[in-house]
Amino acid sequence: MSSATLFDAPAAEQVAKVAVDIPLAHLDRLFDYRIPEKLAQETRPGIRVTVPFAGQVVDGWVVAIGEPKTSGRLAVLRSVTSPEPILTPELFELIRGVADHYAGTWWDVARLAIPPRQAAVEKQPQRPWPSPQVPEEMVILPGFPGGAELLGALEDGGAPRAFWQVPCVASTPGDLVGGVIEAVAATVRAGRGALVLFPTSRGMETAATRLEQCLGQGSVARLNSDLSRAVRYENYLACSRGQARVAVGTQSAAFAPLRDLGLIVVADDGNEGHCFERFPRPNARSVAMIRAVQEGCGLLFASHARSCEAQSLIERRWLRGLALPPREMRLIGPVLKAVPEVQGRNPGGGRLRLPHQAFDHVRAALATGPVLVSVARAGHSSGLRCDRCRERAICPRCGGPLVQPHRDRLQCRLCGHTPVRFECLRCHSNRLRAPIAGSDRTAEELGRAFPGTRVINSSAERIRSGILCDGSAIVVATPGGEPAVPGGYAGALILDVELALSRADLRVAEESLRRWSQVTSLVRPAADGGGVLVIGSPEEPAVQALLRQDPGGFAARELADRAAAGLPPAVKAVQVGGDPSAVASFLDNDPFAGAEILGPTLVREEPEPEAMSLLRCPLETGRELARAVKSAAAIRSARKEGGRLFLQVDPMTLE
Repeated sequence: MSSATLFDAPAAEQVAKVAVDIPLAHLDRLFDYRIPEKLAQETRPGIRVTVPFAGQVVDGWVVAIGEPKTSGRLAVLRSVTSPEPILTPELFELIRGVADHYAGTWWDVARLAIPPRQAAVEKQPQRPWPSPQVPEEMVILPGFPGGAELLGALEDGGAPRAFWQVPCVASTPGDLVGGVIEAVAATVRAGRGALVLFPTSRGMETAATRLEQCLGQGSVARLNSDLSRAVRYENYLACSRGQARVAVGTQSAAFAPLRDLGLIVVADDGNEGHCFERFPRPNARSVAMIRAVQEGCGLLFASHARSCEAQSLIERRWLRGLALPPREMRLIGPVLKAVPEVQGRNPGGGRLRLPHQAFDHVRAALATGPVLVSVARAGHSSGLRCDRCRERAICPRCGGPLVQPHRDRLQCRLCGHTPVRFECLRCHSNRLRAPIAGSDRTAEELGRAFPGTRVINSSAERIRSGILCDGSAIVVATPGGEPAVPGGYAGALILDVELALSRADLRVAEESLRRWSQVTSLVRPAADGGGVLVIGSPEEPAVQALLRQDPGGFAARELADRAAAGLPPAVKAVQVGGDPSAVASFLDNDPFAGAEILGPTLVREEPEPEAMSLLRCPLETGRELARAVKSAAAIRSARKEGGRLFLQVDPMTLE
């Protein structure tokens, strides 16, 4: 034995650095655990384990194997729950980045990103995943300025970032899914993976079916909460193991661990369906942006409308816009007109809420195909009042507002009570006046106005995924429930414009235009007789943007107005709400240097008082504000401050 061997320092013991499942913000870090000899062969980065913590046995993820930070006595790993190395370094960093952006903890985001384990699925052999068959022909994206360059960059292994403004028409230029398929095919041709995100399960399933028709049956992994846990976990493992190269999903699919990721596509990025419901409520759009930067992959937003967030990224040159001029958009789309909302009469003499132009439009369109009628609300009637004295119709049990979900049924929106009959508490009249008509009532009125025509209601729990129409039909649908028909609709009516724009919401105009653009995208081009009639004031800016087919100009004006008012996304904003005492204590936990504090304001007194405050700062110092909010949350956690409190970074709405 040499003298060097005798006097060399012994090698440091290797420990597991574990992310422990604890909800406390001040403990959002990795903890060192000693690896017992019996688990030495199984323990490796990325696996699930159980560990002792504060007298309990909790779940954890092994993030890395390394040297301990301290020389003190360490707790010992209890067991290996799963030897599957799901938590890759890229996935850990993505979860960490999203948690820091939204001022949440690593485990808050990990619960949203990684599906529950299915032991039986892990043990069974995976089915064969065929390699995608890439088509050669590209006809949609090359027709847009910069589209060919985007496809070329993806084929060359580059990382382009673009926003594709999809025309609102049911023809080849407006084929959103078709253009997405071309981008995915170009990425796969370069030997890389592609991830496509949709806001709804219906849209995801449609896209997945068409992708498989193009790339090959069984070559696309679906990641959606509507799937069974076993099927979802099987597809997730296929991504993690490198077997699936193309994945399509909703929300949590943004974290899918695809290997050698080359492209992320976010369809309809302004849709609220991309927002997670659980804290810290990240948006799939932001997750995709963070991931594109961290992994150096391409990013494509594709939408018939344009969100203010996308417009902000275009103006800052973070995204490149792929859009035709408004004049060309109008030439390839359906005919767009608007008329004021005035009441008319049906052929039987009954009063209707539609002007005669609407009946003329529907009658002409029915001669060549189906007609889509878009309404703002489901059910029969709402906004009920006494027909004699105009007193609001209220529940006799709790005093809540009454609605009419069906023609012969009343229901309290607050307690659910269903009174047999209505009686006004002021004048005792039994007659109701319903100023707001829902999809059911609209379908009934149109059925009477057009006898012999099939009327289909696609709303609430009766949403249709698709309709095969051999002849004429009227389809009444609520936003998001519009079914597609082969060849597109011959015409469309957009109703309830004033009602849609009267909602107390920061994004009401942007969201209304997004919904109307979706309706327009299902209508044939003018060359094939397609037309859209908007029943509402033509002077409304959102209606004008639809008629001009200029979503980019509308988004630019909206963004400028928000910048002048200091509202997101022109500024970085954090909403703080909850019990008044909890909000006040939270704001005292940090000086929030460089940020403006609005409030707190008491926004509700009954049944429980609730206060709200808004923190805002320039976009350039947004990271510092997020760190300050996270620090204040950690202090609140360490001090065990009580009361209800919720945080929302980059809120979609300000209520």
